[in-house]
Amino acid sequence: MNLARQTVLVTGGSSGIGLALARALQERGSRVLICGRDEGKLAEVARMVPRIETVRCDLGDEGDLDALVEVVQTRLGKLSLLVNNAAVQFNHTFPDTDPEVTATNIKQEVNINLSAPLRLTAQLLPLLAEQPESAVVNLTSGLAMAPKKSAAVYCASKAGLRAFTKALRYQLEDAKLNVRAVEVMLPLVDTPMTQGRGNPRLKLSPERVAREVLTGLAADRSEIRVGGAKAFGWLYRLAPGLAEQLLRNT
Repeated sequence: MNLARQTVLVTGGSSGIGLALARALQERGSRVLICGRDEGKLAEVARMVPRIETVRCDLGDEGDLDALVEVVQTRLGKLSLLVNNAAVQFNHTFPDTDPEVTATNIKQEVNINLSAPLRLTAQLLPLLAEQPESAVVNLTSGLAMAPKKSAAVYCASKAGLRAFTKALRYQLEDAKLNVRAVEVMLPLVDTPMTQGRGNPRLKLSPERVAREVLTGLAADRSEIRVGGAKAFGWLYRLAPGLAEQLLRNT
């Protein structure tokens, strides 16, 4: 995929991996629109990188999501790269958390991490299909294969997104559309979501993630495993029990 002339939507693009991807794509000559929930962060991005376009959107809100689709259709007019990056994670255990709090967290995690990418894909697929080459890029995690006990809903949402990406790939191939479904599997990355979590020495920078993702997209890879996710994938194939034990208490 030629990354120099694409029209791109990156969700969760005001910080972390999303911002690194947006900047890298914009630097290669693509037109990039990012969305995020925090107006202050979006304003800061617009100040730092004026060529990146911004729109406020809470992907957990159906009205906001529909408005985002309309912005893409009217402001951009076309789309060749949909990057479903936005995600939230709540670390808690079901037995020890108030059921009402759990229910609220479930709704937010599932809406943002899984429902929003599915709905955006469905609603923006006609625009993507108009282009000579295009892709839906879904960011998952090694936790989609082997969950950790403290983030059951997050892990479930990423496993669902992983399965959706593969099934979507089958559908797009059978329909003979010029749209690819790409899964990016991530290891632990140094982002606002992972602050205070995991071993800091094992965290990759968002900039390195962006470089590896763009290298994979340029090579037309359908599955891009970043950093330690490559080795973990092999370990899971060879010794799934050991792989699961490694992540169980992370």
